[in-house]
Amino acid sequence: MSYSILDFEPNTALLNSRFDGYKLRLTDSEDAIRIYSLESEAVSPQKLPDSAQLSYDETYFRVHYNHLFIGPSDCTFIYIDSAGVAHMVYVDQDGPPQMIELFAIPQKESDSALAGYPGAYSLSEDLIMLFDGVESVYVLQRLFAYKGHEQWSAIASFGISAGPMAAGPVKPLPRAADATAGLSGNRGIGACPSLALPGTAASRHPTPPPFCVKALQVDLSQIAGNFGSQSAQPATLYPCIVHTLRSHAIPVYCENSADDTYVLGVRDGIELDDTESASRPHSPSKASLSAVPPCIPDLYYWSQTSTDVTMCIELPVSVNARQIQCVLTRVAITLRFSEAPECETKYGFNHAMLCDEIVADESVWTLENGRLLTLYLQKVHEGARWPTLFSKDDGVLETMDPNEFAVIRERLQRMTSDGFDMRRPAGVPTMALGTDAADQDDDEIEQDMSSVIFSVRDWGTGLASASSVAGSPDWLCPSFSRSLSRRQGSGNELPPVCLKFDIDGTVFGFEGMDGALHAKTSAGVHVDASTRPRHLGTFSALSYIQASKREKRFMYVDPDMTVAVLAEMQRRIYIYHQAAGANLNTAAQSVMDLGNATVAGETEEILGIQLCGHMLVVLREHSICAIDLDRC
Repeated sequence: MSYSILDFEPNTALLNSRFDGYKLRLTDSEDAIRIYSLESEAVSPQKLPDSAQLSYDETYFRVHYNHLFIGPSDCTFIYIDSAGVAHMVYVDQDGPPQMIELFAIPQKESDSALAGYPGAYSLSEDLIMLFDGVESVYVLQRLFAYKGHEQWSAIASFGISAGPMAAGPVKPLPRAADATAGLSGNRGIGACPSLALPGTAASRHPTPPPFCVKALQVDLSQIAGNFGSQSAQPATLYPCIVHTLRSHAIPVYCENSADDTYVLGVRDGIELDDTESASRPHSPSKASLSAVPPCIPDLYYWSQTSTDVTMCIELPVSVNARQIQCVLTRVAITLRFSEAPECETKYGFNHAMLCDEIVADESVWTLENGRLLTLYLQKVHEGARWPTLFSKDDGVLETMDPNEFAVIRERLQRMTSDGFDMRRPAGVPTMALGTDAADQDDDEIEQDMSSVIFSVRDWGTGLASASSVAGSPDWLCPSFSRSLSRRQGSGNELPPVCLKFDIDGTVFGFEGMDGALHAKTSAGVHVDASTRPRHLGTFSALSYIQASKREKRFMYVDPDMTVAVLAEMQRRIYIYHQAAGANLNTAAQSVMDLGNATVAGETEEILGIQLCGHMLVVLREHSICAIDLDRC
């Protein structure tokens, strides 16, 4: 299959080399911020049990999961409280918000699965889908609305996979997957992005890779008779699995385009079974990285820092260094053992392809006490976090240093219980890293979000017709979700994304085409593609500035290019305004302090943010805040 290349090269005319920085704009917080108590139970993400064993991706996305969802009409938002009750909030520009109870999601318990976070997605002004965080989706219908009073009822439900989605079970479960559900006429993986919960993941089945994306199709005509009436029992729907994609990373972008395609963004790419591995595009420097290693040792453990990767093998018998032949190249490892058949059988392999490139001349191996073989691999791309050690995911999870993991636990704050478990195999000692993890900056935790590869895929087959390649600008943040009226009135225009380019944040949109993309693949073949990226604008120095924020939880850009917003774990929200002119060397910055309101002696966390016109809405555990951007 031939691919075209999605070019994310910035337009130099939209870059401002004269930009000097953001100037603080003093605002009166009392005039700009309105805070109201929630008329419900608190919004409190579940704590992780002592037995939880989460991957790096799972931990990252739980910390940064947005618990505030776009509602069915303008300036309405949905949140789900700790009791599993979904509430809709209408935030008025001037007066207090109106809060409506939508639906109490049936709570399910599982002894072996750690549930994800529930989510909501508005299909129309009268239909909402709710996900329970485990396996069930409920379709809600508005029964009536009169003078600020509304009533909603669940008219149908369906399951999104063959079983509960699990993260970190104590014992292996049958393979399950992350999934998103679609509807006829509004189908596909991107139809319900809020339901592709990053808080959930595949089970720890030994068959890699650990994450799946299932494209489902649900026919609402099955419940046509339920429309307009309140049913005592929701109808049961049976979705059709259109296709399944596999990856070792959680998608960061997933949206439907106007035709029967969708755009997917995944760190280091994604596969449709194993059919694309031979023809997936790569940059010339990484063309050989897709090769499947002929043999990979199945008993080793590994760790990494921002600059290097450490691989340890505990040999079954004692050997001397002369018996070991270890060849390190830029992209692969060869390991052979002479006169040691026990070691050769288990650990001998030829040219096993690595996940990323290394500096071969600066990479070394050592042998300790004749039994512990350690490989120290220097990364070519410093700061890029490897999701796996080898290019073909063998299911061996990274072992984290306790000090590094303590930094992540601090970021999790109250969401994590004291007994949180690292992914270290039983009996395996902690590895000494190349640098002291205790001295690492918090921002190293954020670096796993780089090198996102975007692809345009056929909704019916999952096959990719176009893809970006390594070397494109790295991921920085998504844009705010558009309101339902904006989505329906924009010709299905896809939400833009903000990518790193040097110190700037460059915003790219995805536009449809009438004709061919006329981009050349590495094989020199021209193919058609319905979507291509376009550089819309730039937030100057945004990449540089956000790297200095140590407690950032949410970061979004306005799809209309007016502001970029960065919210910390608790009190502060930073608002970066677009420069008033293309060649101005400064732009305005506002810092909003939500106050130090405490509950049980602890400051309220910021759990979600959304944008509605010139109003920023912030969800906290016990309150909802409205920030007037015109006064910031």
